Amino acid sequence: MSFVYLTSFGDVEKRILLACAYNIRNVFGLEVRLSSVPYPPRLGFDPVRGQYRAGAILSYLRSLDFPELVRLLALVSYDLYEEGLNFVFGEAELGGRNAVVSLFRLKHPAEETFFLRIFKEVNHELGHTFGLRHCPDPECVMSFSNSLIEVDRKSERFCRTCAVRLSSALEPYR
Repeated sequence: MSFVYLTSFGDVEKRILLACAYNIRNVFGLEVRLSSVPYPPRLGFDPVRGQYRAGAILSYLRSLDFPELVRLLALVSYDLYEEGLNFVFGEAELGGRNAVVSLFRLKHPAEETFFLRIFKEVNHELGHTFGLRHCPDPECVMSFSNSLIEVDRKSERFCRTCAVRLSSALEPYR
């Protein structure tokens, strides 16, 4: 059996991890294992920006290994950025095994909205790990989001085209 391992860095509530695990099982049809991994203090932190570089977290994830690992997803409470961008909601290795999603900018007073935003970004970044690129359909979860307005506008689901591509990419794990 193959697993998506889900870990967290920073202050991420266990109920968020459990909800994400449930979402991943439902959307991707893969089993999920929660894993506790220590994050090296301030690795990738830029004190001028007050943010962590997402690529540094992905590099750290590459150094980790788990039994029957298919994908490794880290949820972080940190604000993330990449060079040339003010911030990122998450980042993933296209066709690779690692992804990171930041909860920092997804927060909302309505818990349902907060969780839905998290699920959208988790599905989006895991979609990248299965080879999906950004989609031109603004309602598809694989559409690029540069603001919360764009996150809220899109669905947590894949459009028909992306769903077919994802199904094909998931075939070896079923």
